[in-house]
Amino acid sequence: MREFTYRSARAPTVTVTIGAVVLIETVAIHFLIAARHPLLAWPLTLLSLAAVLWIVRDYRALGVGRITLDEQTLDLRIGRRFDVRLPLAAIDRILAPTFRDLPAPGTNQGRDYLNLTKPAPPNVLIVLDQPRRVRLTAGVHRSITRFGLHVDDSAALLRAVAEASGAQRAQMA
Repeated sequence: MREFTYRSARAPTVTVTIGAVVLIETVAIHFLIAARHPLLAWPLTLLSLAAVLWIVRDYRALGVGRITLDEQTLDLRIGRRFDVRLPLAAIDRILAPTFRDLPAPGTNQGRDYLNLTKPAPPNVLIVLDQPRRVRLTAGVHRSITRFGLHVDDSAALLRAVAEASGAQRAQMA
């Protein structure tokens, strides 16, 4: 089993900024609502604080998380965001993407694409042989045929998946 990290995908500035904005808005909304509906203000405040806690825990999980590769499966556990297990047989291609390989933001060509380590730009693109249903945050599902990842050692991941896929195909033949 091989492991690959994605620590460089973390964005401390984005995390701190989002956390600060949520905290500032939480205080403002709490005082605004508490004047008329004090019983509603506290649950909303606690919900916002839970969101900040989730953001911090996701940031920490990105620092210690790993992508694992064994003889038959690529396990993409990305922070607290995603947990996708891909059989190597389902991977059509894996490559280092150029701007031509990635969908233009805000267009329909990105409907089947998901950047698992957003906001970091992907340095690995996984193309599947058929759409796979992936669970997103809050239980929402999407059909995906392309995954983007930002991995610390992308060349090693590309080589390892190519070797494992080749070994698996040789065993089948």
